[in-house]
Amino acid sequence: MILKGIYVFLGGLFLLYVQVLFMPALAIANVVPLILLPWLIYTVWKQAWELSLPVVFIIGLMYDTLNPSLFGLHALFFVLLAVLIDVLRIPFEQDSTVAKLIAIASTNLIFSLLYLLAQGLSWGFDAKVYRLAALGFLYNLIFSLLFFSMMQFISKLRIVVAHD
Repeated sequence: MILKGIYVFLGGLFLLYVQVLFMPALAIANVVPLILLPWLIYTVWKQAWELSLPVVFIIGLMYDTLNPSLFGLHALFFVLLAVLIDVLRIPFEQDSTVAKLIAIASTNLIFSLLYLLAQGLSWGFDAKVYRLAALGFLYNLIFSLLFFSMMQFISKLRIVVAHD
């Protein structure tokens, strides 16, 4: 269990560095896709909540150190989303495609709404904040679908060694 936790944490840490170093290059109209959302969905979907919840919180807290004005909000949002995904996963089978799509869509919608609320309370609600929230939701939704599908595909790959 401890080794699996370290493995999940290192994967999250790697994606945190990818988020910080490479994802700003994919920004559209100042909206940077958040690669940590599909990772969060995948981690909570595949791991037990006792393992995934602390790791998600720590990675969210580490991501928050990059934006001191909103310190702690990503960690809070990630924990709330992890609980939501865990609740959504209960009535469905483990490999249900519909449940995964519902989890991806609802996670991105709730994250966008929470982030809109945080940005609006910090800097005021104006048309630019609403436009960036809508664009961020659509961009993160498309990116989450693609990246989550890629993570699912990679997790199903097996290495087979055959001696001829």
